[in-house]
Order: sequence, then C-alpha cells, then structure tokens
Amino acid sequence: MIIISASQAGDIQFLDIRNVRSTYLTIEAHRGSLTALAVHRHAPIIASGSAKQLIKVFSLEGDQLGTIRYYPTLMAQKIGSVSCLNFHPYQVLLAAGAADACVCIYADDNTQAR
Repeated sequence: MIIISASQAGDIQFLDIRNVRSTYLTIEAHRGSLTALAVHRHAPIIASGSAKQLIKVFSLEGDQLGTIRYYPTLMAQKIGSVSCLNFHPYQVLLAAGAADACVCIYADDNTQAR
C-alpha cells in the first residue's frame, strides 16, 4: 500500500507502509508554494497546485506529464492561486479552484465530457 504525502515546501513523497523507514520516491513539484494535491482513484496520476498559478500533473512513477498555466492569448483565462484540486472518480477530468473564485475543469485529449 502506498501513501502519498505533500508539504507546503513543495515536495511530494511516496511512502510504502511495508517499509516505514524511508520514502521510496520524492518529487520536488513546487518551490515553497504547494497549496493543493489530488490523487485519482483509478488512473495512475496525481496533480499538484501552487500559489504561483500553476498546476502540475505527475504519474505515480514521478514523471511530470503536464503543466497547466496561464498563457497570454486572446481568449485565455488567467488562473489564480490554486486553492483546491479534485479528480472525477471515473474519468480523467480535473477540477481546480482558485483563490480568485474561479473554477476550471481540465480534460485530456481523449476524454469526451458530457
């Protein structure tokens, strides 16, 4: 069984409860600004959000799969400081709440939201 732990310092640690002496994987996700963490129930992905308006998506092996951030285009909406994250229980959909009262839903290219 694996326990995933995160701290405000920005690191995410993966712990195996069968070996409690040390972590088996540490990800330096954000530099001192981690504010939210979500783990998908069925898909092998986790997401972390920061106060610096940034969301990172990782595999359970520690590989960074993607980054969600503001891009200055005509129709882009700026995300605020990420305050909460949550995955849909069965689909690969990520909801993010920000300190500026904005709620956004993100999907991968293969997901068909209904």
